Amino acid sequence: MAKLSFLWHLHQPSYRTADGLSHAPWAMIHAGGAYKTLASAIAEVNGRGQVVNIVPTLLEQLIAYRDHAVNDPVVEALITPAADLSDEQRELLVSWGFHVTSRQLKRYPRLAELARRREVSNRRSRLSAAYGPGDLRDLQVLFVVAQAGEQAWRDGRLASVLTKGRGFSPADHDAVSAWLEAQPGELIELWQRLAKLPGVEFSTSPYAHPIMPLLADTGIVVDSWAPHPAPDVPPFKYPEDAVWQLDQGLELMRSAGLEAIGCWPPEGSVSAEALAIYADAGIEWLVTDEGILEKSLGRPLRANGTATSELYRPWTLGESSPVLFFRDRRLSDAIGFSYGRWDDEARAALSLVDDLVALGRTLPDDATIVLALDGENPWLHYPDGGGRFLRELMGALNQTGDEIQPETLATLARSSRPGELDTLHPGSWINGVFATWIGHPEKTAAWKLLAEVRDAIEQSGAPRPPSLLVAEASDWFWWLGDDNPTELAPLYDEIFRHHLADACRQAGIAPPKEIDQPIKTVIRRVPVPVSARWRPPRLDGRITSYFEWCLSTRVETLEGHPIQSLSLWAGEDHLYLLIEGERAMDEVTTDEFLSIHFEPEGGPPIAVIIDGTGCQKHGVDCALGRFAELSLPWNIRRTARLDVRIGERSALGGAVLLLEPTQVDDEST
Repeated sequence: MAKLSFLWHLHQPSYRTADGLSHAPWAMIHAGGAYKTLASAIAEVNGRGQVVNIVPTLLEQLIAYRDHAVNDPVVEALITPAADLSDEQRELLVSWGFHVTSRQLKRYPRLAELARRREVSNRRSRLSAAYGPGDLRDLQVLFVVAQAGEQAWRDGRLASVLTKGRGFSPADHDAVSAWLEAQPGELIELWQRLAKLPGVEFSTSPYAHPIMPLLADTGIVVDSWAPHPAPDVPPFKYPEDAVWQLDQGLELMRSAGLEAIGCWPPEGSVSAEALAIYADAGIEWLVTDEGILEKSLGRPLRANGTATSELYRPWTLGESSPVLFFRDRRLSDAIGFSYGRWDDEARAALSLVDDLVALGRTLPDDATIVLALDGENPWLHYPDGGGRFLRELMGALNQTGDEIQPETLATLARSSRPGELDTLHPGSWINGVFATWIGHPEKTAAWKLLAEVRDAIEQSGAPRPPSLLVAEASDWFWWLGDDNPTELAPLYDEIFRHHLADACRQAGIAPPKEIDQPIKTVIRRVPVPVSARWRPPRLDGRITSYFEWCLSTRVETLEGHPIQSLSLWAGEDHLYLLIEGERAMDEVTTDEFLSIHFEPEGGPPIAVIIDGTGCQKHGVDCALGRFAELSLPWNIRRTARLDVRIGERSALGGAVLLLEPTQVDDEST
């Protein structure tokens, strides 16, 4: 009879910096939601073969919330009575209160109504958008219950609140606030009870969820990318940090009564050197992706969508290696990305059970099927919050009899007869390489900054500071680059650099000057009017005629910056740019140079430097006076990027404008 095990990975990086300030509320917000949804389902149906993988930085933050050892401004804005909110708290509430999925907005029409109002308020001050105390109270309540999902609907403490849907009273808000504050402690207690159940196992990851092979040696990218050329990356070789991360994580889990003997290596990332570190720490098993096994064996594992039995057996790399399990990617991803689109969660769960039973019938009796995935994010996209899916799934698997047998990975690792790999391909669950965390210029810049701080700590002889651990987390690199866009990326960049600055202070060393400069390039889309009929401006450093620039799009810059605004429009083959300063631009550029970096899509980039003597780029028309005026060659059938700076200071807070040509000529005339 084939064996089956689920690994549910629960993960948050440390949003809390050394000053005790939490810069994002996700650990608290999801405590009573997605995390509790999974734990409650296991408890209610006595789910077997369930492995809950907790990243220590998530557990640590939950403990801090439980013990009131964290200052979280967003949570404070959620629990403060609406009538008592300060202006700053009102802004914060409106900024965070709509980070929800389309499923959640559909479920709560009042929340969707308030979200539409925010779209209008973004065009001017949010405080002037008529969010009164009643609106803000509704937002406070609905954001919490939307994130809680079915845990709010099924909790008697909130029953009277949820029958309303809108127009919540101060007493309703008090009830929701009290419920929210209780969730971290209740969740930890629930995990501790689950850990004592047969058929349930708790595992972990190294403390801050770092990419262990890259901590050990970023040079591993050469082997990971082979036979393709690897990107140039900064040298970082601190295997002792990887050991430290694992030891600290195991100790934290142990102290919370959740001792672990197995790990989900962060992002499924493995290498031979990383495996040795896990083995030395006494870790008995690891799970990674089927793509790693395929590259390690050097042959395809699937034909016409059906995997060979090699995927469904454990492996080792030498005698001292932990047992390696490789997840079935297709079935794991079906839970994470497909079944949430089904209208009936029970039908989706039974469909998965049918697939698992059918698969088990094709496999040897000693086969092991492992499904491993994120145990948090999927449920926000399920029609009923995911709880029904999980209960139906686990309950049905308990009834499969001789068809398939759910077991924990610890049980399977200790009873298995694994095959032995000759080599282990170094990589992650994403395409078998580390490209999501290193190689892109932004990601590489972050590694360079981390390496500079780490090297300085090493040279100083100071003990490794605790903030270094959280700065080494995978998450900060995940959100850099272009592959995982989010409007919160600049915040995560800032948290990363804050952790590094904290590490420098703790080690008593001076932080690098680059630590204050954003790494993340923020893209702001700007429509640029294009006209073949409008007369080009006269470039003389002043506005000669109102009509020169009345067609243009005006972009306001940062408050207090020497540049006040940019105005842009285009002719048939040129971009026209007007730069206005807080004083005359010919005066501004006597103190610091003005730089314009223009990068047309598919064309060579153009860098223009303007100082007190004028334009330092041959072939580009420009003029300097009260204003700076430029004409730059541009194929208006394509987009372009524009970055404007005074000295090293970005006029747009590190943002780059993505110029999108927009025809404005009336074709009918």
